[in-house]
Amino acid sequence: MKRKFIYLFALLLCSCSSENLQAQLPDEEETPEQTQTLPGQPVGFATTGITPTGGEGGKSVTVTNATELTGALKRTEKLVIYIKGIVSVDNVISVKATNKTLLGLPGSVLTNPNRTQDTSGILYFKSGSDNLILRNLTFKSAGAYDTDGRDNLCIDGTTNIWVDHCDFQDGVDGNFDCKSASDHIAVTWCRFRYLIEPLAGGSGGSNDHRFSNLWGNSDSHTEDRGRLNTTFQYCWWDEGCRDRMPRVRFGKIHIANCLYSSSVTSGCIGVGREADVYVEKSVFIGIKKAHKVYDESGQLRFDGCEFRNSTVDEGTKTSFTPEYILKTVPVNEVESLVRNQAGATLDIKEAN
Repeated sequence: MKRKFIYLFALLLCSCSSENLQAQLPDEEETPEQTQTLPGQPVGFATTGITPTGGEGGKSVTVTNATELTGALKRTEKLVIYIKGIVSVDNVISVKATNKTLLGLPGSVLTNPNRTQDTSGILYFKSGSDNLILRNLTFKSAGAYDTDGRDNLCIDGTTNIWVDHCDFQDGVDGNFDCKSASDHIAVTWCRFRYLIEPLAGGSGGSNDHRFSNLWGNSDSHTEDRGRLNTTFQYCWWDEGCRDRMPRVRFGKIHIANCLYSSSVTSGCIGVGREADVYVEKSVFIGIKKAHKVYDESGQLRFDGCEFRNSTVDEGTKTSFTPEYILKTVPVNEVESLVRNQAGATLDIKEAN
């Protein structure tokens, strides 16, 4: 009887130990998206198509140079790509990419030191790119120069994309441009700025081409009608931005809880051909001209905005009303929130 009791006790002890061991073992099926929870999610127009999931559910890879990054973006499967260290490109990476998430590790930078027409720019998503998430990336170029060069980031015919917590600095042509029927786009918690003095004498004719964001690159591109629909939320157009924050053609653009604080601006939001812009609970500090009209067919409406030490702007008083519900914060909370959190401020950990 005593032996049976000892035997049963041993079996029970082994069973408990086994259960505890299993509880401590990591799940081999886990993906990087499951092991790392980051704040935030796509909003607004990015949710009116197929809400972007990027590389969720796929494998992960860490890249440390331009060749590795290009190769990872060209892969056909779902993929989470971690950017590590300083990744320098000597010419824009031009690629068609689908089902990818790009995550910048703290301190990482995507950079191009070239300030010429043919060798500038960092990342260009070609037509057919789809389902992309870019988070915590820092883009640094050589400084504004009106030579018909390239942008830090350009999306061309790209759909279902979320760009979040990125820091765009000193684009040669622009910081982040959008064209050619790109659609279902959210840009959140991004910071746009110019730290390098502009270079004069470019072939384009502007001696100060610190023009941050062009949404629709030509009045003749009527295929953009009904496209280019974008929600900007919690974004910051910081010191050095002179124009195009953004300049819009054709698309519906919702700007919510954003901050404008550049002292050199000649006009923040540009209203071009058939542009339809709704600016909600955003803050303008020291701004002489919050918007300017390039084409009378465009419209812009300010709603609950604050103009501090700025010229009060009534816009054209008409615009679209968003078809989605967007959670916003009161306008008196915008400046502090955006200054503290916009840019590449996420604490991203590399996948194990």
